[in-house]
Amino acid sequence: MEETIDVGSEVLLLSIPDWLIADLPLNEQREILACVGHTTTVKSIDDFGYCWIGFGATIDMNDTGFFSGHSFGVPALCLKLVRKNSDNSQR
Repeated sequence: MEETIDVGSEVLLLSIPDWLIADLPLNEQREILACVGHTTTVKSIDDFGYCWIGFGATIDMNDTGFFSGHSFGVPALCLKLVRKNSDNSQR
C-alpha cells in the first residue's frame, strides 16, 4: 500500500512539470530544475491537490542577511515520500 503525502512530509522532488516553468525566464527555469533530486518538506496542499514545497538559502553578509529561493506547487506524482510527518492532521 502506497502512503500518501501530507503536510509536513519530507519528500524528494523527482520532476518539474513543463507547464510550471514554460513561461519563466531561462535563469529561473534553471534554478527550479536544479531542485530536482533534492529533499524538502511539504508546506501545504491546495484545493487542487498540489503539494507546495520550497527550496532556498540564506546568505549572511555581516549585519545583513538575504534569502533567495523558490516556492511552488506540484502534483504528488512529481514527488517521492521520504518520511511521513508525525502529525498528519494539518492540510
